Amino acid sequence: MKKMKKRFLAISICFAVLFGSLTPVQVADAAPKTASITVRYKGKNVTFMTYRNLNKSYSKIKITPISKKYATIKKKWGKAKKMTTPLNFPNAWNTGKSYIGFTTYKNGKLSAIGIDIWDKNASVCGVKVGMSKKQALQKLRKQFGKKLVTTEKNLIAVNVPPAEPFYVSIKSGKVESLYYMCTGL
Repeated sequence: MKKMKKRFLAISICFAVLFGSLTPVQVADAAPKTASITVRYKGKNVTFMTYRNLNKSYSKIKITPISKKYATIKKKWGKAKKMTTPLNFPNAWNTGKSYIGFTTYKNGKLSAIGIDIWDKNASVCGVKVGMSKKQALQKLRKQFGKKLVTTEKNLIAVNVPPAEPFYVSIKSGKVESLYYMCTGL
């Protein structure tokens, strides 16, 4: 009888350890120290803005605009077209329903950028059109933290200063469009 009890106890402990190790570990929703607004277009990434101290209060977030010159981006994405975009920028990269418009200072540095994406030709911060809402939220919360990423029924907003929030529009549980506008880079 003692042997049976010992065996039963040993098997119980083994099962407890086994089931305990199979449960997934929950990752804390703490914001990383740094994040960036990166746009992927034509298979190449360009970073436009970097944020530091995201885990601190909103007023202590440090913004570093990446002073990109048009010539630098032109090497990656090709020559921008002179056109009128839905965002009213004079120059833009355009493929299908993806528009990345900009204006420049006289020295060639970007002064403003507007991104309006409605198809799978580009992505912002790893989020693409057609991705599920859950995947998009996970990616954005991993990058910017739970505090800066807000969600409503059909919209995800990443509230990053000094620009308007980065908006992700949702339709039927999938990402429908991406929108970001920043002036004064």
